[in-house]
Amino acid sequence: MADQEEDFSSLPLPDRFAHKNWKVRKQGYEDAAKTFETTPDESDPAFRPFILDSGLWKGAVADSNVAAQQDGINALCAFLKYGGVQACTRSRNVTIAPIVEKGLSSTRAATKQSALEALMLYIELDKSDPIIDDLLQCLNNKQPKIIAATLAALTTIFHAYGIKIVDPKPVLKALPKVFGHADKNVRAEAQTLAVELYRWLREAMKTLFWGELKPVQQQDLDKLFEAVKQEPPPKQERLLRSQQAVAAASPGGQQDAEGEAEAEEDQPAEIDVFDLAEPVDVLNEMPADFEQNMASSKWKDRKDALDALYEVVNTDRIKDGPFDEVVAALAKSMKDANIAVVTVAANCIEV
Repeated sequence: MADQEEDFSSLPLPDRFAHKNWKVRKQGYEDAAKTFETTPDESDPAFRPFILDSGLWKGAVADSNVAAQQDGINALCAFLKYGGVQACTRSRNVTIAPIVEKGLSSTRAATKQSALEALMLYIELDKSDPIIDDLLQCLNNKQPKIIAATLAALTTIFHAYGIKIVDPKPVLKALPKVFGHADKNVRAEAQTLAVELYRWLREAMKTLFWGELKPVQQQDLDKLFEAVKQEPPPKQERLLRSQQAVAAASPGGQQDAEGEAEAEEDQPAEIDVFDLAEPVDVLNEMPADFEQNMASSKWKDRKDALDALYEVVNTDRIKDGPFDEVVAALAKSMKDANIAVVTVAANCIEV
């Protein structure tokens, strides 16, 4: 009873964050959020202990008490919103995984919403790559509910920021695995994410993952894609902090800047398969006996060598390299006495 009556408000906020009593921690989180909200700018001393010790946030977002945890994540959102880039970069390496595992998968709607907002703020303040990398790691979690929650978060992130801010390639590569998951909720969220990506990328997205899906999965997605084709081009709905600064500095303020952004988005960007494809190291993939067979007096050896080369170069994107000898061999083959050799050489040059 004495513990409940004791006043802990005089303790420094970091000490209250680490207190064994959940009520003290909860009140500490609430007071921290209020403190951050009233700071004049991100250089205020109130942010310093939480920037120096990012472990305080790891404990807050994963607090064992669900009521305290909700306020802990709210405090993190206030810390990020008012603490700026340094608050973001110094804390994200310890918070993303617990945000996903304990926040996004929470049974409390308010906690889930705050956890998602924290992820959005991390991207808004700096860049998306570190956040997406950590989220993709969460797709390896053993609990289906966490994988499903991660996929839902990725869908929301792409919907808000678009593919100019968030690189879709790592996410597209991860899709086949989650489409093959045993849990139906995971597969459903994977489908929703694929549809969101199709809004931005259209048919070009298929180059990175389509072949790894089952035919029935391809058919189901194509049906959903048909509806998307009738929609207007998507637009970035949430600005990065850097974009907000540019908007604020423009003569017409943020409204004019957003209008310009929308005008740009209204022109549907042609997404090239080349831009999404991973470059293939052709020189490394070529048969070891390529030069030997190309020098053979037997036309079939030369044709076999070119057939093997065609299998390698027939890809969406080729990694840069010293191709002088390969080009010279192809040029020579175009004058070969055997028409079959000439035909395959021409096919290699065409791709």
